[in-house]
Amino acid sequence: MSKQLRTNLAYLRFINGKLSQKDVSEATGIGQKTISALERGASKGIEFNTVVKLCAFFNCSPGDLLILEDEFDDLPVSDKSRKKARELVARGLKTAMEAPAVDPEKVWKEFDHVRVQLKDAAEKSLSGDQLSKGA
Repeated sequence: MSKQLRTNLAYLRFINGKLSQKDVSEATGIGQKTISALERGASKGIEFNTVVKLCAFFNCSPGDLLILEDEFDDLPVSDKSRKKARELVARGLKTAMEAPAVDPEKVWKEFDHVRVQLKDAAEKSLSGDQLSKGA
């Protein structure tokens, strides 16, 4: 098992007002193709200058922007696992198709409410950690 470095750009764009890649590109001067490649994990690397620009824009640290994860080797999938996955997807699709229609604006409003609550709780937790450390 090896390590993989990925960015948290999509999440940072979302929690900062559902910003588009174009918004970030225009504000930072980083090419939209570069931002897209970083989000998709298609980039071979990232320049320090790019990290600095993104961290300054999102008011975050490099640790908030970059995430080091374990990379699992692709293992062969058994026919039994494939069959079970197909059944689960089919069951989920059937449930979704039978569910009553929901207004997308209502869903986004509820999602934003939960997002704000989680962000507030995280900020409160961080400030509590800093207080307990005497910061």
